[in-house]
This record gives sequence, C-alpha cells and structure tokens, in this order.
Amino acid sequence: LRHRSIIIQLRLAALYLMCHRLFQQTLFYLFPMIKRISRILSNIYYSFPVQLFILHLKRNQLLLVIWILLFAMAEGWLGREFGIQSLMLYPEYHNVSGILSFFITGIAVGGFIMGFHLYSYILHGARFRFIATVRKPFVVFAHNNLVLPMLFLIFYSIESYRHQLSYELLPGKEIFVNLLSFFTGVFLFIGLSSLYFVSTNINLFRLRRQKGKQAVQTAIHRREKWSQMEKCIRPWKVVYYLYPMFRPRICRKVHHYKPEWIDEILEQNHVNASYYEIAAIISFFVFGWLGSSFGIMIPAAASVFLFFTIVLMLISAFFSWFKGWTLTLLVALLLAANFLSGKFDFLSAKSQAYGIAYNRESCEYSGRYFENQSSREVVEKDLGSAAGLLSNRIRRQGIANDSTLILVNVSGGGLRSTAWVFNTLMMLDSISGGELSRHTVLVAGSSGGMIGAAFWRETVFRKAENQIPGDSLFNSLTNDLINPIIFTMVSNDFGFRFRKSKYHGIKYRHDRAFAFEKQLNINTFGWLDVPLAHYAGFEKNGEVPMMIITPAILNDGRRMIISTQPVSYLTNREKFRIPGRKNLIENVEFRKLFAMQQADSLRFLSALRMNATFPYILPSVTLPSTPEIEVMDAGLRDNFGLETTYQFLTAMKEWFEKNTRKIVILQIRDRSQDIEPKPISPSIFSRIQSPVGNIYGNFGTVQEFLFDQLFDNVNAEEKTALQWIDFDLAQQEDRPISMSFHLTGLEKQQIRSAMD
Repeated sequence: LRHRSIIIQLRLAALYLMCHRLFQQTLFYLFPMIKRISRILSNIYYSFPVQLFILHLKRNQLLLVIWILLFAMAEGWLGREFGIQSLMLYPEYHNVSGILSFFITGIAVGGFIMGFHLYSYILHGARFRFIATVRKPFVVFAHNNLVLPMLFLIFYSIESYRHQLSYELLPGKEIFVNLLSFFTGVFLFIGLSSLYFVSTNINLFRLRRQKGKQAVQTAIHRREKWSQMEKCIRPWKVVYYLYPMFRPRICRKVHHYKPEWIDEILEQNHVNASYYEIAAIISFFVFGWLGSSFGIMIPAAASVFLFFTIVLMLISAFFSWFKGWTLTLLVALLLAANFLSGKFDFLSAKSQAYGIAYNRESCEYSGRYFENQSSREVVEKDLGSAAGLLSNRIRRQGIANDSTLILVNVSGGGLRSTAWVFNTLMMLDSISGGELSRHTVLVAGSSGGMIGAAFWRETVFRKAENQIPGDSLFNSLTNDLINPIIFTMVSNDFGFRFRKSKYHGIKYRHDRAFAFEKQLNINTFGWLDVPLAHYAGFEKNGEVPMMIITPAILNDGRRMIISTQPVSYLTNREKFRIPGRKNLIENVEFRKLFAMQQADSLRFLSALRMNATFPYILPSVTLPSTPEIEVMDAGLRDNFGLETTYQFLTAMKEWFEKNTRKIVILQIRDRSQDIEPKPISPSIFSRIQSPVGNIYGNFGTVQEFLFDQLFDNVNAEEKTALQWIDFDLAQQEDRPISMSFHLTGLEKQQIRSAMD
C-alpha cells in the first residue's frame, strides 16, 4: 500500500508538471495572440467609422429618430395599414412604377445621405481636427460616415426586393432593373456632389500654396473658430481612418500646426458645405413650385427623403448659431407660428371647398340658426319633393309600384373601399342585367366608398360600359392618389402657403387637397368635375339615384348633410319629439346654411373630398360661417351611411309603405362585421395607453352596436318587408389590404377576385 501511494504521488506530480508546462507553453503562444487581437479590436474601436457611429448614438438623438423613422417605414413597422411601406419600397411617378420612379427616388436618397454627412460634418467636424491634414477633408469624412447609410441601403434593397416579388408580383429580372436604377440614382447624386467638394475643399497643403486667400464666410452659419469650439468640446480619440476605396490610414497629429491654419481649412470646407445646403433648400421650394405649375410630382418616397434632407439642413444651420439653445428656440418658433397663424390668414393652414364664395359675408352658425333652420311647412314641402323624386324614379325606370327598391350603403376605407365598392356594384349590376342600378333610389356612406359609388353612378348614367372597357375603368379609378398628396404636403403645406390656384375664376389657397382633387379628376376621366347643382335635375327626374354626402362637423360633432335636393326632413325631427323633452338638432343642411355663399356651385369633387378627409392625410375643410365650421371624414360619425339610411326610411315611411313591396339595404363594406375581442397586453405601456387606445380602436364597433339597435326598431315599425344584404371584402390575414389612397398590384388583384 505504501508503494502504491508513492506511485500515485509520483504520477500526480508528473501530471502537475506536464500541465504546468503545457500552461506555460499555451501562455507563451496565446498571450501574444491575445495581445494582437486586443490591439486589432482597439484599432477597430478607435477607427473613424466606429467613432462616428458611436458619436451619433451618443449625441445625435434627433438624427437617430429620423433614421429610425425611415427604417420603420421601409419595414412596415410604421404605417403599414396606410400603405406607407408600399410607397417607400415601390415608388410611382405619374402612376407608373419602374426605372424612372426608382431613379428619382435614388437621387432623393442620395441627397438625404449627403445631407446626413453635411449635418454630421458641420456639427461634429471640430472633434476630429486631423481631417484638415488629408487631401479631401469632407470626402474622407463622408467616406467614414457611411455606417448608417450602408445599413439602410442594404435593408432597403432587401425589403424592396421582397415587396416587389410578393406584393407587386414582378419577375426577378424587372426587380433587378428597378433596384439597379435606384442605386444608379443614389451613387450618381453622391458622385456628383463629391466632385463639387473635391474641387472646392482645401487641405493644409493647398492652403499654404494659396497664401493670402481668406475663406469666404457663409450666410447661414455663424462665424466661429474651430480652435475655440475645441476648447468647449471633448476631442474624440481616432487612430485610423478609411481613405476612399476603403484603404486604412493612420491619423496624423495636428498639435504642431498653427491653430489658425486648421481653422481656415475647416472654415473653408464649412463654407462650401453651406453653399450646398443653400442650393438644396432653394431646390426644395423650386420643386414645390414646379409641381403645382407644371405637374412635376416626384414619387412620395422621394418627397419624404427630400423633406428629411431639408430638416437636417435647417437644424444644422440653427445649431451653428444657437448651439444648446437650438431645441428651445425651435419650440419657441413653433409656438410663435401657431399664435401668429390665428392672427394672419396667410400663415393659417385652412383648406377650402372649391366653388364656395369665401369673399362674401359669412353666414351665422349658432343656436339661433338651429332654432329657425326649418319650419314645419318647409319640412312638409321637402317631404313632398322627396316623394315626387321617388315616384319619378320608379316611373322613369319602369318599376312597378309593388316592386323592390334598393338603398345602397358603402363604408369608408380609402382607395380599397373605392375599388371594392365600384367593382362590387359594377359586377352586381352586370349579373342582374342592370336591375341593380334601376332599382337603387339612395346611395349613402363615407370616405372612399362614396367615391367608388359616385363613379359607378356616373358610369351607369353615361352607359360607359359600352365606351370604355370595365378593366380600364377599374384601373383608372384605382390609380395612385397619395403621391400628389405627400409631394404637396412636403413641398408646400409645411411652409408658408402663398400660392393660389384657380377654380372657375375664383382663387383658392393651393394645398394638398387641391392636388388630391386634381389627380382624382384625372382618375375619373373628368366626369365628376361638376358643380353640386349639376345632379339636381337628374336626381329629381329619376334619371340617377339620390346621393347624400355627410361629412362630420368638428366644432360640435353634428353632421353636414350635402344633397342636391332639399332635405330639411333629415334635420328637423320635431314630429318625433317626446313631450317634455328637447330634441337636439343633429344634422345641418349644407345648401340652406350656405345659400348666400353659392352652395349649389360647390365642386362635386370637393364634396367627395370633404366626405373622405382622413385626419392628417387630407386637411380638414373650413367653411365660411361665423364661427368658421371645419368638416372632416364622415366616418367619424357614420362610417357606413346607415344613420342616413335610417333617417331617410323613417322620414319617408308612409311613401315606402304605399309604393314598395320590399326594401333591400345593400351594404358594401371593406371589412367583416364579425367582432372578436382582442387581448390586452399586461405591459406597463399597454396599461397606460389602453384606456384611450382601446376606446378609439373600438369606435367602429360602437357604431355597429348602435346601428343594429336602430334597424331593429325600423324592422319592428316598418310595414314594408326589409331585407339586408352584406358584401364584405375578404382579406388575407397575413396580407391585409392597406387603408390608403394607394393600392399595390396584389391588393388590386385581391379586390378584383374577392367577389368570386
């Protein structure tokens, strides 16, 4: 046992010596390797590109917000349901997506990247004074500031390829050409801009050869020696930088150069950057003027990049002058602009309804008006007029008195509702041999659905199916509407809106609403560019069904009733009043309120636009009353037109009982009526926003419950048989159709095939 113990001890000792020797050899070889790796990692960390990226993360929160917004729009995290992702990844130029639209967007992206470089150079160039010693100071700075732009370009190209393949149904070859055109635009703009800076920027050695030549001072940036700025800021350690073509170079020391030499170099480069900024800002306003005057509407994606470029330029100029006071000053300027906009009309953001005379004395909109807006005699007269209209309709269309009459209700939902409503009505009318259009007596609804219904009514009236193929009608109606809106918003509405546009000899302030109506007029072949009174005779004689447009009034939540016919029976509910209870006036008759402001001359496209004014996308419409009325999307009060139908049925109950065997309510919706409860996340942020967010999110559901109760009452009281027919737009859960004024190729295909 003793011998065994000795042997074990000897073996353990030998094993220890072997491990110790191995450890020593490992350290001998590993330590230099670790030291070498550590030195490489240190050099990478203190390289110019990495330090610039860290600087943006630490100092440029506003800039990071802009980049995050761009990434979010391209990926679909932001605004996917409104079609923003499609606009970013598949830009259109004059309703055509292809080489030219991608090229223009690429130029805009190149401009934004150069603006990003200029912003970074002007604000943070003083932290890296070694760049004064290189041959091409700004070009070198921009070359090392490419981390964020390169990440975005790679991300954008991948997402755009997926989108074009899956949603636009394009072949790979065409996608490759589109992306090649995009990158051509990006690198062409960056290349030409780099040539400007290469030819104008000076370095330390050029400056010494140009003795006596002083730097010209910029007009938009403050004159300040960078050597003084360096005393106020912490210089950033940089060991290596990348020269063009990604060649690494060691940073030179500059402490042995005279500070005034460095100042003069950086000042001169700063001045050249300022000239570039001024040219960019001027081009921004020139584009806006050309867009309204000559119809040059660049893609919406290009407009977004152009807008962010100008934001960077202006902020860099403000920061140059006011440093840490920049944010405070910008907030103060916004507050001042808000205050002055209420005092000076040219600063206000009011949008107008075209055809209305704003230069006449405003009408009164108050409690006194509601008390006197319609007497019982007027209501009885208007009821008789409506009865005559309905009688003319069935007689004109050759319908028997005991036949079925149809009331069409359409939902809002942007261009998807426009396309769905038009396609559904056209198909139903076709398979019924025209019976649908003959038996329809009323059309009501909101937003995009009413645009589709109005175009269908005009198509049937013109018998256009014999002149223009149905596919052409559908394709024209569903052409893009969002590009002119965003372009005008960026180039015109975010500034001082001095420009005016004419409609029938009257000048109105030019804004994105005007651009929207102009494009909608093109998409609808100019058929709807008529005054409101144009349809009065056709509706009264029974040639076309009656249409009631009901935008919501923001001032008090009432509804504005726009119709070519007198409809006081929809605004005066005296006959239904319960004794002892004061009835509230819910509806306001447009033609009666604005009779002195040429209400009958209201552009029909403006009426449709008022009915489809989705918040922020289109501006709310200001009407000439005292106080001024603002109206918006009818969906705020009645997204399906059912309240209008209910009130019309109630008011005309006696006529329907005498002249109709059955009433069909045909409802065309852009989403299913099925209501499924949604889970609420237990997170803190969810709990904070839940009370407001869920109430707003369930706003449409609340309307559904209310309308169910209303029509339960109608069914109980109405002697005429009622039948309800729904046509819901079926959507794929993984590929929902966006609620936007823009549709992708796949979305149009889904809408066309949904009726199957």
